[in-house]
Amino acid sequence: MQVNCKAGLYDDAVPHGIRTAIPIVEGEFRGPRLNGRVINLGADWGLTDPRTNIFSADTRYQIQTYDGAWIYVRTSGASQPGGESHLRVVFETGDRRYYWLNSVVSVAVLNSVLDYEGGYWLQIDVWNLGKEWTETPWVNGTTA
Repeated sequence: MQVNCKAGLYDDAVPHGIRTAIPIVEGEFRGPRLNGRVINLGADWGLTDPRTNIFSADTRYQIQTYDGAWIYVRTSGASQPGGESHLRVVFETGDRRYYWLNSVVSVAVLNSVLDYEGGYWLQIDVWNLGKEWTETPWVNGTTA
């Protein structure tokens, strides 16, 4: 997944560190079962520990598959000494075709790939922690 972020809206000292709001404005994702775009609806409300300078991501944003499904994404995780971040990824959707995403356990590695005046592009590589992508049973016993 590639995500375009604009410069932070603010940096504010709060009880647990420095809170930063970073708009997530566009992007694209491609994979074996998911392809689509990142919508201009979301941000990273990350927190920096002023003692260690470690940034902990706290994102919420919306993606849409090319076949029209809406998927809400949350990520969280800390920056690492080499500059990358290790993230936990949670998906949420009501679309029957992608309902299996609600129960996957996913992790990601985030790297900055291009800085420009006013923002930057990020590369986020996401993995499912399971043997195979599986169908999700519905309440009535059928599958998606």
